Amino acid sequence: MMNTEELPIEDANEDADPVEEVVETLVDDALIGQVMDEAEGDQRAVLEWFASALEEAKDDRLRSLAELSNNQRRASENEVRVSRAAVAGALRSLLTVADQLDMALSQDLDGMSAEQFADGVRLASAEFTKVLGDLGVEMIDPAVGDEFDPQRHEAMLQQTADGIESGHITMMMQRGFATEHHVLRAAKVAVAP
Repeated sequence: MMNTEELPIEDANEDADPVEEVVETLVDDALIGQVMDEAEGDQRAVLEWFASALEEAKDDRLRSLAELSNNQRRASENEVRVSRAAVAGALRSLLTVADQLDMALSQDLDGMSAEQFADGVRLASAEFTKVLGDLGVEMIDPAVGDEFDPQRHEAMLQQTADGIESGHITMMMQRGFATEHHVLRAAKVAVAP
């Protein structure tokens, strides 16, 4: 029995797979042209068909890549347009609130009572709340005694209160706002320790 260390290097490579050698050969247009020139009869017809199919596949690939690029560009442009239109629509709806505040501030303050002025501000606030609702914004307005929800509430301080369990709200300091998918601002609350 012979030790593998004694085998010459050339003998070890004789069993190499000939397919691997073919794969390592670079296939380029010159090689394809040479094979086509050497082919005859049915072989030549098959090779011409494959060459034609290859060219068609290359053209289809380039067209598909160009179409994909165009579709991505159009989608990006549409996304920007839709985003801008949504922002413009939201801002347009807030203009009515600005108009009501301007109207309240343009009144003769000497000729009106504090209650009349407060009524004007309440109307503007109600309009603002309506506009937010139309835009899909809901208020986060927790009541005293509600359970603290860290996803919707921000604890500003801990405060004990009679009859309020630990981890429940003792005071609401500022309302929060949320959409269906996002908390825009958490409600600021005090929580029982």
